[in-house]
Amino acid sequence: MKKIVFALLLCMLSLSAFCHSCGTTGGSPIEWQVKNTNNPIKGGAPIRKSPAKLPTPPEATLSENDLSFVDSHAEYTLFIIDEEGEEVYEAFIPENASTITLPLNLSGEYELQLVRGNYCFYTYIEL
Repeated sequence: MKKIVFALLLCMLSLSAFCHSCGTTGGSPIEWQVKNTNNPIKGGAPIRKSPAKLPTPPEATLSENDLSFVDSHAEYTLFIIDEEGEEVYEAFIPENASTITLPLNLSGEYELQLVRGNYCFYTYIEL
């Protein structure tokens, strides 16, 4: 009887761990910074002081070349900028898209930008 109870407990723990991982997108969480694209400095400047209403960055993860959004989000224009400051990729991300596959031919360090209106959420990534 103890063996059956132990086996059931082990199965329940395994199933619990499996189901817990089902709700996650995997990958590394992205820490976004924000800058104002209306700033006269080329590419905008990081926002140092909090304006009255700073937009909330989307919650996203990056796993290899897959950018996954955890929750619903606004529409954005995605830019990938190389180390020389050149734009190497641009794409429109519709509202509530869940996963975007970044180009597979890119490798190295890049700046990833999500632009909406006057605000740009950006981070640095390794592909």
